[in-house]
Amino acid sequence: MKNHRRLIDNMVLALLLLPVMAWGQDSGIQDEKAEKGTAGNGAFIYREITLGAWYLDDDSYHFGKYTGLADKGGYVLADFLLEKRPDPKSSDTTRWRVQGWRLGLDSRRLEFDYRQQGKQRFKAVYREIPNRRFGDGQTPFRGESAGVWNLPGDWQIVPNSSTTGGLVNLQENLVRMKVDTRRRRLDLAWSRSLGDTWSFDVDFRHENKKGERTLGSIFGYNFTNPRGMILLAPVDWTTDTLEVMFAYATPGLQFSAGVYASFFGNGESTLIFQNPYGRQSQWADGVSYPDSQGRIALEPDNRYLQFLANGAVNFNATTRLTATFSRGWMKQNESLLPYTINPDLAVHIPVPLASLDARVDTLTFSARLSSRLSRRLRLVIGYRYDDRNNKTQRALFSYIGGDAQGQRALEEGRINRPYSYAANKADALLAYRIARGIRLKTGVEYRHYSRDYQEVEDSDEFIWLAGLSLREWSTASLSFNYRNSRRDVSAYNGSVPLLVSSVPGTVGEDDWQNHPLLRKYFLTDRDREEFRLRADLFPNARINLGFSASYFRDDYDAGFFGLNQAKIQSGTVDGSWHPVKYFTLTGFYTREKYDASQSSRYIFNTASIDDPLENWFADSKDHVDTWNLALKFTELGAARGWRGVEFGTDYTWSDTRSSIDVTAAVRETLPLPDLQSRMQTFSLWGSFALGKRSSVRLTAENARLKSQDWALDSVEPDTLPWVLLPGQNAGNYNLWLVSASWSLRF
Repeated sequence: MKNHRRLIDNMVLALLLLPVMAWGQDSGIQDEKAEKGTAGNGAFIYREITLGAWYLDDDSYHFGKYTGLADKGGYVLADFLLEKRPDPKSSDTTRWRVQGWRLGLDSRRLEFDYRQQGKQRFKAVYREIPNRRFGDGQTPFRGESAGVWNLPGDWQIVPNSSTTGGLVNLQENLVRMKVDTRRRRLDLAWSRSLGDTWSFDVDFRHENKKGERTLGSIFGYNFTNPRGMILLAPVDWTTDTLEVMFAYATPGLQFSAGVYASFFGNGESTLIFQNPYGRQSQWADGVSYPDSQGRIALEPDNRYLQFLANGAVNFNATTRLTATFSRGWMKQNESLLPYTINPDLAVHIPVPLASLDARVDTLTFSARLSSRLSRRLRLVIGYRYDDRNNKTQRALFSYIGGDAQGQRALEEGRINRPYSYAANKADALLAYRIARGIRLKTGVEYRHYSRDYQEVEDSDEFIWLAGLSLREWSTASLSFNYRNSRRDVSAYNGSVPLLVSSVPGTVGEDDWQNHPLLRKYFLTDRDREEFRLRADLFPNARINLGFSASYFRDDYDAGFFGLNQAKIQSGTVDGSWHPVKYFTLTGFYTREKYDASQSSRYIFNTASIDDPLENWFADSKDHVDTWNLALKFTELGAARGWRGVEFGTDYTWSDTRSSIDVTAAVRETLPLPDLQSRMQTFSLWGSFALGKRSSVRLTAENARLKSQDWALDSVEPDTLPWVLLPGQNAGNYNLWLVSASWSLRF
């Protein structure tokens, strides 16, 4: 039925294109006159239509993730171009273009571009962007309405069982779970010249995103009694952005000022779901199927308004100063939900605020001065200030844990933390031309961050860099860049989040939630080293060989838990060969390696807190090999005035292997299975001219993906005892996509 609907939609689309095609045929009769300027002022209208069909021989959400080519069957292939091209010899300065791509797919795009050189420009772009995550999931939940998920009426559980093993008729009640979204976006842009020095620009975007996404939810409130499930959450988001700018420009001074505004709206404010589990002994009465529900607040409506200004001054031919300034306000005032939707839970104190009335003020300023100090020496210095001042009010929330217990006492409540930060960055770069084609550069950079309500108040980072480029040789070029940085933080206090969110006097200065030796990787000392190398060799106009390599390494303070080291290495060899006019061969090979080491401590009682024998370590390694080979023949047998025959082939192979090795000081550990993903694509295409203005194109593509993922393979919805999973599989497919199309240019 779904394919029948798509076929009907595609037939309607083809019928809509027929008038355009007929118009093109009529115009083609007088094409010679058009080329001679019968469109007026020497201008002529160029038209191109492409009609055809795609055919996919198997279903695959993964293959058609962003294109819409996901379901087995046929699709209309439809592109078009309509363009007015003025005669360069005439006084006509108006040019416009209307173009459409992939009109038969869910990833279609339409664009209109109108220009009057030196006066104004208007551009409109409409796009649809699908995102299909998976379509083979399973769930026992049924959507009663948008944002409300309930279990089937005959749902059964083993009495007093609170695990997935106690869901008696789970298998017969599973239905298909599809997770996908579609974005529809309209971009409008208009610019207008207001004289020799002033101009006006307006940019507007309207975007609507609909579909479903996965969202985890729980009943329960501590380390042992939570029970979870993966649900479908509705996506009904609308975002409108507007930017209006006035600009002034002369050879010595440029300035612009305007306003930017963003408005986000969510058509669904909450997600409500029924509890599928039987009662857990630590839960309050009434917290089990069929009497209890859970509710999660979804993304709130919000808005952002910003005033911004940019300027630049050319002091002379060698010195230029640029600066930017912005001031903004983020706000959201959605009503806060009650503590629970479950009427059987005791609530003595209501939510302290009707609305959070959240507000964040932003302030940014940057300046950059560049100057050529001498014929060979150039200096660039810059500064940037970025401030996020969170003015959201703080309040004490006497919460209910996971819709599973009565309300906690007021002194056990938590106070929200409105995070703020301020960042300062200063940098300087000195570049020196040693000789023609030989340049040396060196620079320094300093960054300082100040934060509120986090483990670290201040951090400082010092960076220095150096680079060398050689471009003097006629047959080769070389560039090398090196960068080194060190980040130092003020005293790390892991107790801060607990202290600042608790009622004063209810926790001690040494109390903690995370182990005192644990460090968040972005808030701790770090040494970073990286380099990039690029070399190109072109012995003649027909051969080009290249090599690039990069190395990146982060080291964190020894003796602490968390991320201890991260390293990335990559190398690429690429080349092209063009021995004769009609033949081109290109290819590349890339090897990437990602390594990371982390550590922590297993805590099961008070004695284990300080016991190094309970330490554990995890080393993860990812290796990615990718290579590509492409062969192209163009204009074979081309006669004067038409394109002849073109054909080519392309092959890409990519292999990713990942391993996670977990070890412990004294405990026995088993290795996790390796992860692997291997993808191959092979395509063959040919284009055959039927005359001066038309051609036929045939394509065939074979795509293969084979994945091994222990987190998904053979993991059924009830595999884990305490979490109800969607049970989707890792991506695997082996399919063919073929197409045939006819193009007419007139």
